[in-house]
Amino acid sequence: MLTLSHFLGPDSFFQHDFAEPWAHELERATNGAVRVKIYNNTSPHGDVTKQAWQVEQGKVDIALGLRGAEGDRFPRSSTIELPFIVSSAREGSRALWNLHKDGDLSADFKALKVLALFVHNPGLIHTTVKRIISPDDLKGQRLRAPNATVAAALGSIGATPVVLQVNDVMPAVRDGTIDGIVTNWGNPLPDFDRYMKYHTDIAFYTSVFFVVMNRHRFDHLPPHIQTAIETVSNEKLVTRFGLLWDKWDRLVRDGAAGPGQEILVPDAALLAQWHHALRPFTEQYLDELTARGFTNARAVYAKLLETPTL
Repeated sequence: MLTLSHFLGPDSFFQHDFAEPWAHELERATNGAVRVKIYNNTSPHGDVTKQAWQVEQGKVDIALGLRGAEGDRFPRSSTIELPFIVSSAREGSRALWNLHKDGDLSADFKALKVLALFVHNPGLIHTTVKRIISPDDLKGQRLRAPNATVAAALGSIGATPVVLQVNDVMPAVRDGTIDGIVTNWGNPLPDFDRYMKYHTDIAFYTSVFFVVMNRHRFDHLPPHIQTAIETVSNEKLVTRFGLLWDKWDRLVRDGAAGPGQEILVPDAALLAQWHHALRPFTEQYLDELTARGFTNARAVYAKLLETPTL
């Protein structure tokens, strides 16, 4: 028996489109020798801030987690979260996995067995009342940021970032604590389209997710079980996540095309303003990563900029 945790609910897309199918695939690949017990956010193992930690501690064997929810951990992986890098979940996930294979992220995950790394489609700026066209429109806007990287980017151009985890976002919208949300279309936020009326469609950021396993647990499994885990993970799983985000995006994006909603797509001139406004933040962030010991941060960033787009 292996245990697998994630931080969304029992009816979530992570449960139905990843955890359950992956568990069944592993069971079939081992001819029933391995079964997987799944924990979601209704369990003591569902804390979004502790997925990797609990794997390291041996509390669960495998976990799907969110990099930005775990504080300053995995800083090298955060490079792909910078503005205007990822154009699609499929290509971004592939680029992130290639960094892992090349060893560029080895210091982040040295205590873990990495089964998959992936990102979502580009995150947008969604607001309740104000239309955001240019960077200047963000000044004074209180916006939910999913992690410290995005918060710093928002703060650098005059917004007031508020870092909130998934379950805290919509209560903050409803009580007026925040004016909008920086997130991707495929999000699990209830009543999102009811409250978010304007959607500024720029590739502001992406978020890194991981599926990791306790390394000691993996190393002490029989070789044929290890092979089965590798077979249902790695490139196969990374590619699946990249494609699944298009499915998960569709429902929310379709809702944003209804009455009272507006999707704002900047033209080339406005997009150039966004790039210019956020460039100093990117430079500063890369300098900080370098100072923290990620000496090839700029080389990795350059490699990511060469990622093909769809």
